[in-house]
Amino acid sequence: MCEFCTQHGEGEKWYLNASNYATELLDELNRQKFIEHFYYRVILKGNREISLLEKLFRGRISLPLKIRARVTEQHKKSHFGQIIPMEEIPNVLAMATSVTRITCGCQWAAEKKESRTCYGLSLGPPHWFDNLDFDFFGSPELSRFENLTRQEAYDAMLKSDKQGMVHSLWTFETPFIGAICNCDGRYCLAMRSTLGLKMPVMFRAEYIAELDDIKCSGCKACIKKCQFDTIQYNGKKKPVTIDSARCYGCGVCRASCPEEAISLLAREKHPTGSQLWI
Repeated sequence: MCEFCTQHGEGEKWYLNASNYATELLDELNRQKFIEHFYYRVILKGNREISLLEKLFRGRISLPLKIRARVTEQHKKSHFGQIIPMEEIPNVLAMATSVTRITCGCQWAAEKKESRTCYGLSLGPPHWFDNLDFDFFGSPELSRFENLTRQEAYDAMLKSDKQGMVHSLWTFETPFIGAICNCDGRYCLAMRSTLGLKMPVMFRAEYIAELDDIKCSGCKACIKKCQFDTIQYNGKKKPVTIDSARCYGCGVCRASCPEEAISLLAREKHPTGSQLWI
């Protein structure tokens, strides 16, 4: 199990521990200030000017390896995430009494395009997003909250899954879990930091993809959807291989396979993947 499971899981996956969604955590570590800082200084600033992260992404500046490692450790305490496959979404939604859909700040900051793919989770009231002003998204229509039922949220995320978006959970001052994001590697700050800058700010999923060579037809559908450059096409003899060292266990490849040739194995049972969490 991942590091968070050991620390906050009480013997199981940390995101299945209801106490990590508890409203009481909102006041315990002054999370409201952190949340305001995150949205107003990271997302809002990103709307108005090129942020430090964007300068890093574009190669204008670089960070030494020691600083990147320090950032990773700091994010574990504040705003760290973990990828989860679609099969785990109902279990997570069951932890919350309310689900609220909002515009993705990462995509808005990058292209000023609306993408309602982020979902705030709460056992409130009060909710972690109470008193936040999202008008910086451009209009009252874009900044509004949409309260969804668990089923409505699941159906919307299932649609994102089929589109190839990666699901991830996020903390606001660990271990408080406040959101599920459906991420696109072109915009997601976390995925761009983790993959592009080699500065991990998210754990890999508790699972890893495995391929059934006999079922695989070599159609390449999984390759088109994989956002982690994990799957390679090799020709007719053994059409596709999955690089376990690169796999994040999101399950998007499995969802796109028409032959059902890909399954998800518990990461801790995989001979090499069990050692790879970030």
